Amino acid sequence: MDLFIASLEGNNYIVETGDHNGRTLLKDANHQPMQFNNIAGIKAHFNAAQFNEVWLEQSTPYEEMCGLPSSNEKLRIKLNW
Repeated sequence: MDLFIASLEGNNYIVETGDHNGRTLLKDANHQPMQFNNIAGIKAHFNAAQFNEVWLEQSTPYEEMCGLPSSNEKLRIKLNW
């Protein structure tokens, strides 16, 4: 199982677990996406879990803002967990 951390605007992160067959969004007791303020909070939440790979993903509109062609691809960085 892998961990996928989505970096959102304003230092907010949401998390999904899964593999090539699909992903599951981590939700709180109210069935809302659980949000974290930093990577350390995510590490603390999953301190007993083992993952094959951990990925930080970010969608950015900045290419288009700089006059470059826009892209729907996310920036993906493999984290050393």
